[in-house]
Amino acid sequence: MFIYIIIIFILFSIVNGQKLDKSRSVWVEQGLVRGQIYRIASKQIQIFRGIPYAEPPIKNLRFKKPIKKSRWEREYSAIEYGPPCIQFMDFHKSDRYAGVNMKRESEDCLYLNIFSPYNNEDESKLHPILVWIHGGSFHAGSADTGIDMESVAKNIVFHGVTLVTINYRLGPLGFMSINYGNYVEGNFGVYDMVLALEWIQQNIKQFNGDPSKVTVMGESAGSAAVSVLAVSPITKDLIHQAITLSGSSLAQWAIHRSGPSNYEMSNIADYIRCNKLIGEHDVAEFLKTELVESGEEKVKKCNLQTVIPDCLTNGEELNTISMFKCFQNEVFFNDSNFRKIIANELGVSRMVVDGYLITDNSYNFILDNARIPLLAGVAKREWAHKKGHWYNLIQLTNITKEAVEDRVRRTIDENFKLGLTHKIANSTIALIANATMLKYMDGINFSYSVDNIVRKLQEIEADIDFVAPCQAEIDAYAEKNISVFAYSFDYVPQGAIIEEGIKLYPALSNKTQIKVRRNHTSTSEQPLEAFHGLDHSFIFTQGYSANFQIEPFTKRDKAMNKLLTKMLTNFVKTGNPSTEKFNWLPFKTNEKSYTSINIPLKKIHGDIHWPTPSFWNKEAKMLAEYVKKESKVVDEPLTALNIEERIQLNAYRRAWVALWVFVIVVALLIWLCIICIFFNKSRHGIFTSRPYDNIIINH
Repeated sequence: MFIYIIIIFILFSIVNGQKLDKSRSVWVEQGLVRGQIYRIASKQIQIFRGIPYAEPPIKNLRFKKPIKKSRWEREYSAIEYGPPCIQFMDFHKSDRYAGVNMKRESEDCLYLNIFSPYNNEDESKLHPILVWIHGGSFHAGSADTGIDMESVAKNIVFHGVTLVTINYRLGPLGFMSINYGNYVEGNFGVYDMVLALEWIQQNIKQFNGDPSKVTVMGESAGSAAVSVLAVSPITKDLIHQAITLSGSSLAQWAIHRSGPSNYEMSNIADYIRCNKLIGEHDVAEFLKTELVESGEEKVKKCNLQTVIPDCLTNGEELNTISMFKCFQNEVFFNDSNFRKIIANELGVSRMVVDGYLITDNSYNFILDNARIPLLAGVAKREWAHKKGHWYNLIQLTNITKEAVEDRVRRTIDENFKLGLTHKIANSTIALIANATMLKYMDGINFSYSVDNIVRKLQEIEADIDFVAPCQAEIDAYAEKNISVFAYSFDYVPQGAIIEEGIKLYPALSNKTQIKVRRNHTSTSEQPLEAFHGLDHSFIFTQGYSANFQIEPFTKRDKAMNKLLTKMLTNFVKTGNPSTEKFNWLPFKTNEKSYTSINIPLKKIHGDIHWPTPSFWNKEAKMLAEYVKKESKVVDEPLTALNIEERIQLNAYRRAWVALWVFVIVVALLIWLCIICIFFNKSRHGIFTSRPYDNIIINH
């Protein structure tokens, strides 16, 4: 039986163009580690999977910064991926490459993987390093999601680049913050990344990686983390270049900026101990789309929990230290449904200003600390995959302008406002919403069809969440004269985009699962545009990412695959993404331009998707800032005004006095007229004759 399995494995490897040549063992700081060498298309790649870079963040290490992995005695076998971190969303539950491994999710999850060129004739040669930080709203994903090893070999490693992918903690386990009054702790998931980068500096030479040439690349939430790592004071000697794909730390969803944090420990405790309840409607809608988990027959305490930790049910008021011990020892997020619904309720796990990793939550954090070359950009229409139900628009006909205005106002409230470092009033939100309507939906012939409104709402959200923050970050690097290359991923696959998913039918027994495939092709009426995460399918796979597949993956699609990975690896190796046929110029304050990644490549002058970034980074923020300053006018000394402002102020005062004098004069004239009328009527006896004047009272 064993021999039969080996034969099947060998045949499978040959069919897929992969051949296991031999094993390779190297010494790292912790001890001896063994990986494998594969031969693909006559070239060799060494692969080490599941290397632990930190002690398991369990027991007394939970909700703390990670610590370096201690030594191991025997040879460590690094031939399988390590378990993923606990998932708070099911984005990758059915991932083609990581779906099986996802079933092993664990709190013991801090592992990394290395894919590096190998040449047995020259084992001393070092290659530039690309570190991949996966996305997933800081709720989901792992180092192996959407990673096809053969594609990685051909697209990255065989270009002379060592690839490292890492796991980091997610959800509250990685991003809960603890407020101790005079300081805040949090960002544990990002500190995981920092420790992995330190491990790379110490050990990567053993895998033929060059620790002096480390480029960190991320997508979406992973990109926002890279944005922080590139400028953080504690990573100065760890990173030399950065690539941010559709995500910036300046985005409203990346770093918490004002008011209480949703992921503050006491707020999460309120949901666990039932002080805060998730709305019944939200719970009902959630259960419509979720499978029956084992144990669903148990009595639910609240918020879909089956068990509430004893330390949060005794009714005692806990101080911060006592509550932290409670979380560390008893709060385990074992209920899958609770994990997912609390993530849905609290939103994206945000990083926080802790004064060490992140010292500021404003534009100045980037401007003051930008120091390494950056390649940054967005997709043509980031939220193009959002459907009408995302916006509660399920009608098939036109909708009213009033309903659209309300939806835009909520977008400003739920998206734009969270990117500000100060609070704004509802009237200010309404003001910015009105300006947004004029910007995106003005015009005599504007159509209020549902399709058109959904398209515009997608555009507004994408511009707030991705385009404007990305451009602001690029501007900061350019202002510091740091080399920065800007792009927009505009390519639309020639093949159809097949969306795969599981649909549940509650009416059938036990919520029957049915696999659904939706075919999306570009038409003249509804043209497809590049959306969030599409670029991933041209880097790490042959047309696959998360829950979609490009079918067929045509010759033209393969050409984009080669072009994109060529530019990325050129940047990793040389600091410049230009190719032999295309000169990609850096973005400069006096010569603004970005590259449209398409076939053919095209240089476009101006900001990315101009003039959209200017509206959100300048006009909208100016309105919000004006309202903030307006409340402080009375506190500003008059001496702060310049001569022109004083002249304008005096003119305003004179006009105000003249107005009041005019009002008083008019009032006096009206009063005199009333008196004259009164006396005139009195003289004609109108008020002297009464029917009871002749009554005699006898005494």
